[in-house]
Amino acid sequence: MKRRLLATAMFAVLGALGLAGCEANMPDYEYGEQHPIKVETRTALLILDPGPGGRVQNADLPAITEFSSDFGKKAAGGITVRVGAANAADPLAQAFATDVMQVLASRGIPAAAVQLSFATDPQSAKYGRAVMEYPIYVALADECGTWKDRPEFTPLNENTYNFGCATQRNIAAMIVNPKDLEDAALLSGRLAARADNIVGKYIVGAKIGGSTETPAILPPTTTGGN
Repeated sequence: MKRRLLATAMFAVLGALGLAGCEANMPDYEYGEQHPIKVETRTALLILDPGPGGRVQNADLPAITEFSSDFGKKAAGGITVRVGAANAADPLAQAFATDVMQVLASRGIPAAAVQLSFATDPQSAKYGRAVMEYPIYVALADECGTWKDRPEFTPLNENTYNFGCATQRNIAAMIVNPKDLEDAALLSGRLAARADNIVGKYIVGAKIGGSTETPAILPPTTTGGN
């Protein structure tokens, strides 16, 4: 009888320890919680000086291309363009604003996504620059390399502080639109058969064309036999 009571007591103690283990600090075991990726909104900024006649300078075109590309992938709002001008009817500022809008349109930015205005304060009017900006999503991860614990001493089998840190930083750096970490993107609606055809063509090294393309022809599979 005493042995049975002792065994029951031991199981009770082990059960309590098990429940305590379930209530452990999860960041000690889950690196995604130890090094979370934070999504924040920042401002993408591009400042352009006008060229002769109020034209966009050729040297600025690559920067505008990158600015426009990031807008299509990561923007959290529309583009504001403020052009320095002596007044709202300033012909040089008008020409520069028109050229800026045309360059943006040529890079796929719809006019409805751009809010254009003229800045007539003395500082802006002096330089006549175009200040372009929009809110943008960015993914931020912890800096790695903090050795505040002893990685060789793990009596409770927790992860070390740096475990998974580099993985999280890589994910943060590679994701196209950081907003996807908070809200999944909507389904494209493309047919599964189309996706299967694309993968099939990738496997055989065939060119992927438009909707009239012929289905991929995969090489026959071979099976062993006599």
